[in-house]
Amino acid sequence: MGCRQSNIVHPINKFKKQGTKDEDSTVDDTTTTQSNTYLNDDIIISKFLNVKDRINIQVADSQAFNKSFIHQRQQAVNNTSYRKTIESWKPNSLQQLVQMIKSLSNGKPIIDRHWIIFYWIAHNIEYDTVALFTKNYADQSAEGVFRTKKGVCAGYGNIYKYLCDQLQMPCEVVSGYAKGYGFDNRKGAPIETDHAWNAVEIDGHWYLIESTWGAGHLNDKKAFERELKSYYFLARPNEMIYDHLPEDEKWQLLERSIKMDEYMQMPKFYPPYFELNLELINPCNQAHVDFLPDRAYALVVIHAPDDVQLSCGIEYNNIKIKNGSLAQFNNEKKLWQLLFAPERTGQHELNVFGKRTSDTESSSTVVVKFNLDVTKIRRPMKFPTIYTQFETTKCQIYTPLDGILKKGSVVPIHCVIPNALEVSLKVDSEWITNEGYTNPVLQRQLNVGSKEITIYVKYQEGLSYTGLVKYTVE
Repeated sequence: MGCRQSNIVHPINKFKKQGTKDEDSTVDDTTTTQSNTYLNDDIIISKFLNVKDRINIQVADSQAFNKSFIHQRQQAVNNTSYRKTIESWKPNSLQQLVQMIKSLSNGKPIIDRHWIIFYWIAHNIEYDTVALFTKNYADQSAEGVFRTKKGVCAGYGNIYKYLCDQLQMPCEVVSGYAKGYGFDNRKGAPIETDHAWNAVEIDGHWYLIESTWGAGHLNDKKAFERELKSYYFLARPNEMIYDHLPEDEKWQLLERSIKMDEYMQMPKFYPPYFELNLELINPCNQAHVDFLPDRAYALVVIHAPDDVQLSCGIEYNNIKIKNGSLAQFNNEKKLWQLLFAPERTGQHELNVFGKRTSDTESSSTVVVKFNLDVTKIRRPMKFPTIYTQFETTKCQIYTPLDGILKKGSVVPIHCVIPNALEVSLKVDSEWITNEGYTNPVLQRQLNVGSKEITIYVKYQEGLSYTGLVKYTVE
């Protein structure tokens, strides 16, 4: 949440000069070290950018996703008439459903026929969570799934193939491994296949269909939540491979096949990662993150388009660690830096979230997950409290990174705050305005009092100040 503040009256004549050191003050060596450390982090990030062994995954059929195909696919997905018609159907048998599909798809492109099948399944078939968790699988044939309107992945794959067969469209059920509900790459490679999806041929090109994941997902309470995800309709093989590994390599549809050990190391990307056109810089080719050398935090680096905003969080035993993460934008290198500071030893989950800056209605969604195995805490730390404006305006903290400051100390503050009209600090209930700020850099020494310190910004005349960063004092 952002920090909402009413218009502030500045006691200009009562400002206390903060640039000099009081006799009773002590210089906080920790924050000075942090400043040097973060500048060294820039050197490390430059090295990340020069890594040459990034995974280069290419689709085997370079013509499969041509402009015409992409346009036709999107037209089918956006066709509201299809959706309304399909939602009105109440077939009493598979044969009747086939006739309905044939009637609606008559004279339509093959892509549209596949979308009609995909949408009907997503709208009508519920994932059978009871079967999944009891391992007591009901009839997963097309007839069985149609009758119960429930199925696991095999059932979704079977009914998709059956409907394709009735329309004489080439389709295969692909058996393999998936990073689905409960997957943990730290448990090692699976021994048996655990998932099924489809491969279909359209105009001489093969594509992948994932109708199970396209219908919805399992929530934290192990319940199925129906949610159409058109991403999994004719998904790109070079993206699907991050969480779908076919038992038969030919169904990878890739220029170079991915082996199980490589697959297990690869990160778990979610559809928004690809839809937002993100690029993972660090960690390279792996799902786990390590601490930076001699640091109390781990670092994930991602390149994103200008209209994308990222945020992050760290969890231990499914509980989010307050002030355990920091998402900030490196304006010089045009990269998002996502920092994670665990509080204890053990297995931690690192989540990165993303959204378009123009999307003011939706919240950020997870784009990628990592794990961090902490065997030793080098120096416990918490990041400062960050308000919404910090991420939306792409700010950056060089120092202090630690959110807890020593009472009576003198600390250097060095932040990048782009295009602010005014930058003010509230220290011991007194306001310090624009001292040390020259767009876009705030850099100054600060005497720490006994109360929290907050950085506020104003971007336009007539607007109130907005909270940016808050430090606590101990």
